[in-house]
Amino acid sequence: MIWDQLKDKIDSLSRAQRLAARYMLDNPSESLFMTAQQIGVRSKTSEATVFRLATSLGFPGFPEFKEALQKEAKNQLSTFGRLAEHRALETHETTADSVYGNIISEFEKAVPKLKLTDGGSVKKLAETICSADSVYLIGLRSARSLAIYMQYYLSWFFSNVYIPENDFFENYLVSAPKNSVVIGISFPRYTRLTLECVCAAKKAGLKTAAITDAPSSPLAGVADMAVFAPCIHVAHIDLLMMPLGVANCILVEVAEQLGPKAMERLSVLEQAWEDNNVYC
Repeated sequence: MIWDQLKDKIDSLSRAQRLAARYMLDNPSESLFMTAQQIGVRSKTSEATVFRLATSLGFPGFPEFKEALQKEAKNQLSTFGRLAEHRALETHETTADSVYGNIISEFEKAVPKLKLTDGGSVKKLAETICSADSVYLIGLRSARSLAIYMQYYLSWFFSNVYIPENDFFENYLVSAPKNSVVIGISFPRYTRLTLECVCAAKKAGLKTAAITDAPSSPLAGVADMAVFAPCIHVAHIDLLMMPLGVANCILVEVAEQLGPKAMERLSVLEQAWEDNNVYC
């Protein structure tokens, strides 16, 4: 954590930088939204001192330092805290207008982070899914929607795709074929049980994968492979637009990997849907 890094390094800083650091540590919530100049004035130092403090911690400048602190704080906020923060920052616009504006703003800021999602990791996970005897999708809380979405489309081509119930995950592990893959799906705040399930699967000798937000995610640290998709928050809501988009990339790549088999299966499914009047 950046705050811990700041605490650990404070004794090695210059006198002026220590004053700025101490002010930020004593006033963490306010510091997140202040400019370098404002922190300089409040800490009785200078704007230049605050910039030097940021670079001494390994950041290119103060804006990057503040952005990292804000992201860290947002990831740790409870859903109650997120909503409280959102209401505190509301403008005089209608609630709907304010939310739409926040979504667009957060989405635009997160788009550059999609570069973490490289085609190689998507291809590797798709290959693993196609060659697995069984696929287990671990998605809890809001991430469960992604697990259900992926299970729906994977079931078009594979019969052994499961979303284990929390209480019975060990039962699935015991009976899982050795050539199975367990995919943990989790974003900040990461669910402890998802991490435990992936760790248990790895210990059992199964292949493991993670769909998560960044290399710093605890899931990425334990899984055999990881695909990254930035996840953003507005008020108390997890916005899963980008994770959903990356999930779609994986699903399309699975179909590409299957080649003619995918076309054959879709032809059979289309006939079944027509016979059963599935669509109007």
